[in-house]
Amino acid sequence: MKKLIWILSIISLIIIISSCQNVPILPSDIPEDPEGVTEPTTWGEDIKFNISLDKTAQLTPIGIPDTTKIKISFINYDVPSDISADNFKVFEDEKSQGFVLSKLTETTNKVDIMIIMDVTGSMGEEINGLKNSLANFIDYLNEEGFDVKVGLVPFGDYAPANDTTTDEISFDPSWLNLSDLTSANEYVESLTTGYGGDWPENSYGAIMYAWNNASWRAGSQRIFILLTDAYSHYKDEESPTESFEPKYNKDEVISALEGYATLYMVASTDGFNEYDTDYPDPGDLREIAVKTGGFVIYQSGYEEIDLSSIGIADSIKSTFIIEFQSDSPGKTHTISVYYEGPSDEQGHAEITAEY
Repeated sequence: MKKLIWILSIISLIIIISSCQNVPILPSDIPEDPEGVTEPTTWGEDIKFNISLDKTAQLTPIGIPDTTKIKISFINYDVPSDISADNFKVFEDEKSQGFVLSKLTETTNKVDIMIIMDVTGSMGEEINGLKNSLANFIDYLNEEGFDVKVGLVPFGDYAPANDTTTDEISFDPSWLNLSDLTSANEYVESLTTGYGGDWPENSYGAIMYAWNNASWRAGSQRIFILLTDAYSHYKDEESPTESFEPKYNKDEVISALEGYATLYMVASTDGFNEYDTDYPDPGDLREIAVKTGGFVIYQSGYEEIDLSSIGIADSIKSTFIIEFQSDSPGKTHTISVYYEGPSDEQGHAEITAEY
């Protein structure tokens, strides 16, 4: 009888693990570190991709060290169907690493998308573009086999926007939790502009409101799509009004999302210079996109955004995970990833992270 109970317990555990995600990759599954391989001194930049640390939970048995996971998000690139580990080189602190490559869709097909929508007076074209393209965007992901939920937080100086004391416009409900496409479309159709005042808005507050309140599903890809034409208010600045007090600084938003969610930003060129290469201003949101493995799409304020054609859907579909065994866990490392495609096109990305 005890043996039967033990067997049933093992079977139940396997079913639970299988329902959540694939069986985790163990250090014994990872190839030995290549000998005599050094970082390239020159490398092409034809292909653009971002990398970020993936901190999502692993079901590694107790007593076995965790692997390090790096997420790769390609930017406007038609990823070959036969892509493999042979297309990549991975280095930790300039030392070549043995690794395993997998596609994120092999772990989960659930995608939870929270749209963070600036609804101030200058955002009319962006809102119209969202209304006209959301259905096609979600339909594309559904057709690719994803199980998609969509939510939305409208914001101005307040997040959600209804929290403003002026009550120029009232959304009902004040924000949309993760829902089906029909509910999302109905809510988006109700959006209009009218909030605002000074130039910065409360983007950090809106992102964190969604992060803390949305009904994220276990094991889902967690995606933010931010649409705005302004920098964000932040906690350490002087409050613009007596009634409004920003709650977050940029580093707090990055700390909350990095490794757990990806932010894509649609930035209007009315407020952001597309030729910037770094983002030191404490209100510049673009750094969050880079640090979380997403990217920034620049859009003229006079044109409607088309979510289905700007690369976000393809990036979600073509996200990869590299797993390797760190030589010295618990320290800060520099990770470099090199990619070479079948037509000799090349790309490179690098991060510094503690793990």
